[in-house]
Amino acid sequence: MPSWPAALAAGAAAFSLLAMPVRAANPVPDSVYEPLRMEAGTWDAEVTFFENGQPSGSAKGVQVNTLLVNGHWIVNDFRIPAMAKLPAYQGIGTWGWDPVAKHYVNTWVDTNDRSVRIDHGYWHAPEQTMIWSSKVNDGEGHSVDYRATEEFKGDTRIFSFFQLGIVKPNAHPLVRIVFTKRPATQAGAASGLTPG
Repeated sequence: MPSWPAALAAGAAAFSLLAMPVRAANPVPDSVYEPLRMEAGTWDAEVTFFENGQPSGSAKGVQVNTLLVNGHWIVNDFRIPAMAKLPAYQGIGTWGWDPVAKHYVNTWVDTNDRSVRIDHGYWHAPEQTMIWSSKVNDGEGHSVDYRATEEFKGDTRIFSFFQLGIVKPNAHPLVRIVFTKRPATQAGAASGLTPG
């Protein structure tokens, strides 16, 4: 039976192998990360909520988007301050190009305390638009499909989120957010995450 120092050394060697960065068999083109770079920064948000296909309310918020050091993943921190009838809201997402799945993947959680949402995305470069799809259990035995589009127009970004009908897959708008990017000189003012 090997002594514990030998076993410890063997374990450390195995761990070091696991910790080594894994190189992708096929390098990912840098252009794949362009949508992430476009989304990075601090954005003021004008939010419109929908009910039964019609606008039902509005809010203002701030989203701070931070790239990981290698530029391959981005963390979204979206906040809306408390309003008269609604508590403060915060949502956190992490997304990027998944080199194993070979498409964009986003994970989203927020203070609505519903199920974790995992989105699968496709970048349509000619229209500078990201298209997301997800399927979420509604807690009542239904798997509900969602779609989202994110249109990039320079310093403006338009995010539209839809639920697909269960019986007929018609798109029902839930929220539309118009983001306006803050100049880099003002981005530091976002530390308090209050609308500009």
